[in-house]
Amino acid sequence: MKLAIVSVLAVVPLWAADAADPGITTRDKLWIASKIYASIESRFGHWQSIPGFDLDKAYQAYLDEIAATGSRRDFDLATLAFVAQLRNGHSTFSDKWLGATTQMPGFYLLLQGGQWVVQRSGRPGLEPGDVVVAIDGKPTGDFVAERIKYMASSGERGRQVQVFLFSPLWPQQFEVTLAGGRRLRIDRSVEPVATGASRIWAFAPRGRAPEDVAYLAIATFGDPRQEQNAVAFLKAHKSAPAIVIDLRGNGGGSTPEALIRAIMDRPWPGWIESTSVLFPLFRTYGERFRRENTGTNPRGEGYLEGFAEYFNHPYMMAPAPLHAPENPTYTGRVILIADPTCGSACEDFVMPLKYSGRATVVGETTAGSSGQPYIYDFGNGMLFRVGTKRMYFPDGSEFEGVGIKPDIEIIPSPADIKAGRDPLLERAVALARAQ
Repeated sequence: MKLAIVSVLAVVPLWAADAADPGITTRDKLWIASKIYASIESRFGHWQSIPGFDLDKAYQAYLDEIAATGSRRDFDLATLAFVAQLRNGHSTFSDKWLGATTQMPGFYLLLQGGQWVVQRSGRPGLEPGDVVVAIDGKPTGDFVAERIKYMASSGERGRQVQVFLFSPLWPQQFEVTLAGGRRLRIDRSVEPVATGASRIWAFAPRGRAPEDVAYLAIATFGDPRQEQNAVAFLKAHKSAPAIVIDLRGNGGGSTPEALIRAIMDRPWPGWIESTSVLFPLFRTYGERFRRENTGTNPRGEGYLEGFAEYFNHPYMMAPAPLHAPENPTYTGRVILIADPTCGSACEDFVMPLKYSGRATVVGETTAGSSGQPYIYDFGNGMLFRVGTKRMYFPDGSEFEGVGIKPDIEIIPSPADIKAGRDPLLERAVALARAQ
């Protein structure tokens, strides 16, 4: 798959111009670009997701892009688009300055049943459950598609969601058209009402768990206290016949090994892991096969191309380890609630519980992204990371970009959201109460 970057200078900008752009020096552009290229070349562990991708050609197009501008904004956007071609949620570029120049849109949508449905909103007149059919006169899907090339994610849905999280891609003023024809004008210079921009993405259950059901929401595994509190909760409710653990909105952090051990009462397999290896001789063989691929013999062409790909991006794999239980804290039934925002370390928690049959998972398919990233901080607000590890399910099937499917799939409808109903929590509570 060969992708080209469309020059942001050759089209009408999708975002509001920033008069305070500090610019970027040629030296910094060359240093950052070369460091990112070298890191991808030597450390990226997910070449299987982008077969046929030509890094050198993409890099040359990227260099042409950044050479034509001294704008920091344009440099950032070109870099985002370049890195997004890796199609990996743990391979990203960010710049604190760019994110600080504009406010969030103040709402976000999810594509559900072919409709773009408001999930949370701090804008008056735009309510959860509303269906947005157009933004600035364009069908919502088209509006998102124009911006999605800047979004780094292992799956298409993740890229769609990130469009609503990345404020620099939005006009300062824009119009939202709702199903039924009602229109709402939004000015981002106005602070979102009630929740505020900084909290608009935080998950909050629409319903409330009844007092007779042990219910625990874990917002993140990035804060060790969350895991510690969860283990303490298990100890306090060890006699409960069932526990509901809500993982919606949990984007990961560090693998919660102590929490997993506190729940697992049976042997369980871990992930199969792989990483790229760089052998100069293999690269030489790969280029040789590519040069010999003359196209005169279609069968030979595919054969040589396959060898070229193999030698250019070899990788080694480690089998899934089998873990033994260690006097678990809680042995009752476990019901997990998950959604597409559950990623990385959150999926490290879900996978062994689901795969071993220890827990029932209710909700939607998870993000499908991990990677143990290599991180480089440029010291000027810009940071780059590249996913070095690729994971597979214990049976060898693909996980990256696929995610963990629930045992019971439930997708809230616009009517559910508008009425404040939480069908995922309702089903989990019903399972917890069942004998």
